Amino acid sequence: MKKLAVMLFVTILAWGGMSPARAARPEDNPDIFGGNQPVKIHLASNTRDKNTSYTRARMHFSGAGLEGFEIRGEGFLTPSSNIRVGKTLKYVVQVSWKGKLGELEVEEPDPPLLSNLRLVKVTPSNKISPERNRAIAEFIYYLKPMETGKAYIGMIDAGYRLRDDSGHGSFRLKEHRFEVMPPKHNWGRIIMTFLFIVLALALIGGLFFLVAFLLKNRPAPQPVVESDTTTPYERILGELASMRLFLVEGEIRDFYSKLTKLAKGFVAVTEGDDVIRLTTDELLHRLQERDYNPENRDRIFSILEMCDRVKFAGYIPTQSENERVLKDFDTLIRAELKR
Repeated sequence: MKKLAVMLFVTILAWGGMSPARAARPEDNPDIFGGNQPVKIHLASNTRDKNTSYTRARMHFSGAGLEGFEIRGEGFLTPSSNIRVGKTLKYVVQVSWKGKLGELEVEEPDPPLLSNLRLVKVTPSNKISPERNRAIAEFIYYLKPMETGKAYIGMIDAGYRLRDDSGHGSFRLKEHRFEVMPPKHNWGRIIMTFLFIVLALALIGGLFFLVAFLLKNRPAPQPVVESDTTTPYERILGELASMRLFLVEGEIRDFYSKLTKLAKGFVAVTEGDDVIRLTTDELLHRLQERDYNPENRDRIFSILEMCDRVKFAGYIPTQSENERVLKDFDTLIRAELKR
């Protein structure tokens, strides 16, 4: 009997190594499957596929007849390689048999022991594989790798039985070990983020240029509304105060063009409106002929000379020069108001 048992064990292991899809059949050894005593058969399945990594299943069943279903147990990872942190993978556990759905009932296995993995959910299903002509009870474990390094899926045990309770069996999948790789750069998300930043900068830039355009093209400041009691010097002083806006907006040429008109208008109060059409040199000559106040004449000439340099010679004055010419003209006007 011992020799017979050893020969049986060796024969069954040989079948498992040569063809994982093959199961024991009663006609192969009528002495074992005959009689009324239940028998236990241990099978090993190790299907190798270049795209999917299978693990072995140890199975046993009791009762003559179950062996005719050619029961197989398989467990494999999808994807089988390049498993990365943060990406969900599937550990698929399948029990398949040659027959119809409903002939066997397969218990849902308990979740395996996990290391460096988090169980997200388990999805059971039953289906028919037309190409293999087999019924399949399938349990998919959705797993999430936690960090880079080694990961482990422990053994899975579950049972199955015939619908009429005339036979039952069980299977065990061995543990599974693999490496978890670092997360891969999500180039799609990186590109979308970059495009979003570029779009945001373009919108901000467009808004900035729109505001600048509106400020540049807005109407010039309106002169101060004159009243019957306002003197010419007061009106010139009021307009001079509003001219700082040109400097704030960087409109230097407009500032000095306006300053030229105000300076000539200051002289026109006492010398007549025709002086407004004179050039700076002509105006200086006119004032010298009329014995105009020498101090005021020199200040007016200095202001008009700066205006000509900016308007006609392209000179760009400094901020301190702008402030000084404003202050000189302001002092000149206020001195006349006090008289």
